[in-house]
Amino acid sequence: MTERNLIKLLAMGPLLFIPAIVAIICFSVITSEKNDLTETLSRMEQDQTETLKSNIRSKVDNISDLVAYRKSVIKQELHSRIQQRVEDAYQIASRLRARYALTKSAQEIKELIIEALRPLVWNNGESFIWILDFEGVFYLAPEYLRHLEGQSIIDFREATGREIIKEEIKLVQTEGEGFLWSTFTKPHENSEQQYPQLAFIKKFGFYDWYLGSGEYLDTATQKTDSRLLAAIDKLGSDGSDYFFIMNRQGTLLINQSRPDIVGINITRVESPELKVIFNKILDEVNNREAGFTARFVEYEWLNPAANKYELKKTYVTAVPGSDWIIGSGFHPADVSRQLQPKKTQVALLSGLKLDNLWKTAGWSFAFSVLISFLLSLAIFKLLHRFRKKVLDKNTELKQLNMQLEEKVLERTLDLEVVNQELHVLAKTDSLTGIHNRYSFMKILEIEMKRVKRFKEGFSLIMFDIDFFKRVNDEYGHGVGDSVLIELVTIIDEHFREVDLFCRFGGEEFIVLLPNSSLKMAGEMAERLRLTVAEHVFASVGRVTISLGVAECRVDRDIDELLKSVDIALYKAKDAGRNRVCFADIEK
Repeated sequence: MTERNLIKLLAMGPLLFIPAIVAIICFSVITSEKNDLTETLSRMEQDQTETLKSNIRSKVDNISDLVAYRKSVIKQELHSRIQQRVEDAYQIASRLRARYALTKSAQEIKELIIEALRPLVWNNGESFIWILDFEGVFYLAPEYLRHLEGQSIIDFREATGREIIKEEIKLVQTEGEGFLWSTFTKPHENSEQQYPQLAFIKKFGFYDWYLGSGEYLDTATQKTDSRLLAAIDKLGSDGSDYFFIMNRQGTLLINQSRPDIVGINITRVESPELKVIFNKILDEVNNREAGFTARFVEYEWLNPAANKYELKKTYVTAVPGSDWIIGSGFHPADVSRQLQPKKTQVALLSGLKLDNLWKTAGWSFAFSVLISFLLSLAIFKLLHRFRKKVLDKNTELKQLNMQLEEKVLERTLDLEVVNQELHVLAKTDSLTGIHNRYSFMKILEIEMKRVKRFKEGFSLIMFDIDFFKRVNDEYGHGVGDSVLIELVTIIDEHFREVDLFCRFGGEEFIVLLPNSSLKMAGEMAERLRLTVAEHVFASVGRVTISLGVAECRVDRDIDELLKSVDIALYKAKDAGRNRVCFADIEK
């Protein structure tokens, strides 16, 4: 190569090399900006989706825990309910005998007792009070067995072949009272299906009689399930929280998004798509019970927001001790649609930034052609300025990313607030705004532990509105609800901040008074009674309440304590109402 040619080559070197380097750098920066935009948009959707999944898991698991608890106490409540019926009937019979013992014959008193207890029926005639003697003679029978009154049924066998009357007689003669499980068909049903029934029987102590009452387990379960479904359905009735409940047989019990198929057994419909979805849900539940990691089931489902079928992700879980399956899910397309305005804003800002980068790259390339003829120092300074501009742009991008992360964090906090509101709903009575029975029982367990640990007792006040059924019958349930709300309002101010005021059920309320003796609780109960008796209610005028008071001690458990305050309330009722009665001191 000649010297001329070498000079030309050296002279052309900077002109070719420097612009090429500048072009490569500009291309890299613009490509990086595009990649950052794609990654930011993807991360926004992923973060939103994971947050939504976490909230759905928490919501479904919380509802499942609530349902499992309610189902776990069905038999306990059934025992208590049946025993109370029999105890009430026994009290009626004992009082009649005591009242007329000196003025009427034994036969006349028997007839009075029978006719007084005959109207006591429940559950559309399924449950009733019966009376037999130790020879198996039927003295009081339900309507459909009235023809057997006066006859001995001692050899009667229930569905499994047990001589149940003989077992009852043996139990009351040896123990005085107790529970028995048996199996019967239901009255007024043509089906031959057999149902488990729990009965409580009690010895009279006179006339060689015993009385009893029973209730079918499935009737008690249906009552609880019906109340549970109504309460759970109300949680999502405003559309803010979607979930569904179905059983393992495929019957849909709750689905706010598709009320048209509630009550339908999916396995029996013609739609193959519904059957596939049911099998997927059932497989996931079985996998979780087998110890596999929980995951979201995916399938196509009608999206009310878009009015078309779209991919849906659903989290499901089985309620322990039940055949119920609870689930909730979301459409990923909804997440994309909700984030679309933010995505558009981010894309717009990034587009403006890319336009600036393209302009900067063009000018840089033009300058690089000119500067290539200058000294290396000039080239170095030019590249240094360019590099500084790139760093400034990256700093702006980082700030923008930080702003986006702050917005995502705000959304996460909003969702946590919603979750906290769900927790409040689970422990608050929806009508009066005070604690509900579920919340009360949780706090009562904690207080009982404190009693055993610190030897500091507390007292309970249980009360209900006298003749409240008359209010509902005469004025309607709407007025009855307003009376309950007004009652809570006028007496709530009497309680301390540490006192726990709870709606225990229907018109029945209970108050937990920490560090309060029986005397202090009695004084509080009397103040409450006077406050209500002196108040003129807006809709019904004056009403009264009856109150029972009991004190918790170290040697008592929850069941004994609740039973004692309940008995005290019934003493107040029996004594004429509008009064305070104390639980008998036991142990």
